[in-house]
Amino acid sequence: MNLSSLYIRLQHYDRFQVDQMMSAISHNEGVNYNEKNFCTLLIALSHDIRLYVDKIAINLRQGSCILVLPVQSYTVESTNKEAQLARFTFETFEVEELTLNKVAYPPLLYGYPYNLLFSQVKQVLGNEANRFCSSLSILEMAMMQGRLQLILGMMAQLDQQATQLHNEEKINLVQQTVQYMEQHYDESLTVEQLANMAGMVRWQYSQQFKILTGKKPTDYLTHLRINQAKELLCNSAEPLRKISRQIGFKDESYFSRCFHKLTGNTPREYVNIYFHTQQKTVIDSFGREIHVPKDATRIVTDGKFTLGELLVLGISPIGAAISVMKNSLIYHNKLRNIHSVGYWVDPDKIAQLQPEILLLSYFHPEQDLQKLDAIAPTVILDSKFSLFERLRYIAKLFERSTTAEKWITTYEDKVRVVRRQLADAYVAGETAAVYLKLGEKFYIMGQNGLAASLYESLGFRPSAKVMHLIEQKQAWIEIQQHQMNHYAGDRNFILAAPQELQTVANCPQIAALTELTLGKTHIIDYTWNYDDPITRGRLLEVLPYIFKKKTM
Repeated sequence: MNLSSLYIRLQHYDRFQVDQMMSAISHNEGVNYNEKNFCTLLIALSHDIRLYVDKIAINLRQGSCILVLPVQSYTVESTNKEAQLARFTFETFEVEELTLNKVAYPPLLYGYPYNLLFSQVKQVLGNEANRFCSSLSILEMAMMQGRLQLILGMMAQLDQQATQLHNEEKINLVQQTVQYMEQHYDESLTVEQLANMAGMVRWQYSQQFKILTGKKPTDYLTHLRINQAKELLCNSAEPLRKISRQIGFKDESYFSRCFHKLTGNTPREYVNIYFHTQQKTVIDSFGREIHVPKDATRIVTDGKFTLGELLVLGISPIGAAISVMKNSLIYHNKLRNIHSVGYWVDPDKIAQLQPEILLLSYFHPEQDLQKLDAIAPTVILDSKFSLFERLRYIAKLFERSTTAEKWITTYEDKVRVVRRQLADAYVAGETAAVYLKLGEKFYIMGQNGLAASLYESLGFRPSAKVMHLIEQKQAWIEIQQHQMNHYAGDRNFILAAPQELQTVANCPQIAALTELTLGKTHIIDYTWNYDDPITRGRLLEVLPYIFKKKTM
């Protein structure tokens, strides 16, 4: 179904200001919604707006456009007293000769923001973007209907661009060469050699490489080498000529010129600055002002909500609480050089690593925070942060914001591609529930792990009982086996240990759940039950195979 072949009939348009406190903005306000096929398009005219669709939080930036289905409810809030939203309510029809056949919604992603340029949105909306309105004349309605069609067209164009951008085969081939560069940066590498590895001609490879990394292959390799040089300069007593050879430069003078070009300092100046570095002040989730080194490299973290975030930003901590997580993470191969600091964080083990900063995603009251602060400045993240919020906070802390935004943009584009691939795999507005089986015990997940991907990225809605958990801020609870049906959605996902995947289907309670939901039950390895960016990104690659696999 193509957007250009549809007829969009505007029912209502208005613009309103969001109160500082939670404002229950119902999408049936001022309009008769006896028929259940009215969609709502919300457009953020200001920054700092948080939208809740079926209780799932979505942060909107200025220019964000989001489609809400008739079966979905929403509320909005903002810390900005002058925050404003524009709202279109409309019906969608498919035109067949002289007949209009109603369709549920236009072929766009629902419950997921399209981040358009606000200047373009404002130009399309015209004067309506600058004045409040609750009712329009017939002429104004006709004009706004045309503007609505333009906005929807811009959203569809964004989808098309994302699909074209992510030619998976080419991206995967280039990604393999990027990994090769990261492991062999000290060797003599040429663009021709890397292009041959990817099976592409040089110009095509360079083009795809820049789309993926934002840099030319030669620039990316230079950055890799210089970043390694920084670490060696500050942690090694080797002479400059030896360090330059260790990172792949044959000529010491050329190395020094490249180093100065990228850092603004000569290698010697950089070392002097490093050992006389200034500090910066950050605010953690406890509201504490923490003074941390600007260029900290010796980082220790607890791991669950920080480790994948650090790694995807190109930061490898010297220690993390990986004693339990290590075997259940899909990226366990990236943990070889990270020291374990216990189940959570053991102060004695941490002290041995001589860290410059401690980054914790949660804090137990029984732990001695002062003892940790005595070892190194300790920053505690807000446990309510979503993935993007965590990534942006950590990126800002370590001055990697550009890297974070590139990852987020890439992830959003991948979501669009995957949702297109899964267009026929599930129905718009389906509810979902995620169960975790550990031995004989069963748990129902709230909004973390796999559930976060389903609700925040794929557009599934939590079942009623799961939504109650989310409202109560519960990440998960243990349930009895006879309670499984109480939390069931239209589609259910059972997470289990790899060795149990073949036998878990024989569990009577799961069989009953499958019968209740007409067989829409997927059994998945519990290594996907993490909410870090590495797992979330790789999960998008395997989701089409999960949905294609025969359900129970």
